[in-house]
Amino acid sequence: MAKIAFCTPSLSGPLKQNIEAMEQSIPLIIDAGFEECYIQEIGCPYISHARATMLRKALDQKADIIVFIDYDLSWRSRDLLDLVQTEGDVVAGLYRYKKDEEEYMGCHETMADGRPLLYPDETIVGYRVPGGFLKVTKEAVDKFMRHYPELIYGTRYNPSVDLFNHGAIDGVWYGEDMAFSKRWKDCGGEIKILQDLSLVHHTKDKEYPGNYHEYLMRQPGGINFKEEEKIDG
Repeated sequence: MAKIAFCTPSLSGPLKQNIEAMEQSIPLIIDAGFEECYIQEIGCPYISHARATMLRKALDQKADIIVFIDYDLSWRSRDLLDLVQTEGDVVAGLYRYKKDEEEYMGCHETMADGRPLLYPDETIVGYRVPGGFLKVTKEAVDKFMRHYPELIYGTRYNPSVDLFNHGAIDGVWYGEDMAFSKRWKDCGGEIKILQDLSLVHHTKDKEYPGNYHEYLMRQPGGINFKEEEKIDG
């Protein structure tokens, strides 16, 4: 039985919508045959350190899959199960920025005509992904540590790794999740983006719902793209 550790960092605790979404998803996770645990890191102002701390705790719990979930996201109950059941060492969902214009965090590889490049299982070939709805396997952690020993810290018999180390790389400054994406791709890892997830990004008094699959279908070349929208735009 595979074990999943769900890891959520925050300054003052998850939002109500986040807690409710997790509570609705856990029965599906258990019914699917997974063992699960939940890990929080509250009050740490450094997101990369919070995630590294939670990762170490997840590995101490013998987790096979680590899922990083931001405190201000919610989702359909099935979405979390779909994320963990999708084959791959790194699988992500894209969600909107907290602004009125519908724009999604992260980006993917594209074909010559601009359409997303797909894997055989219809997931999108990811390039950079956010860390707020992100599956990482223990095998991915092992590969990452072997390729980036400079990011390992702590005691040698129980080391931690700064998986989301942020800062300058090759003359460009990267945030923590984009830095992880770059390093993972650079060492030969694959990133899958799961399309049909309905993820909501919350503030305390407003929500920004989005479904990346539906968004793509409304773009030029998508089956729901309307020529009048193209002309008006």
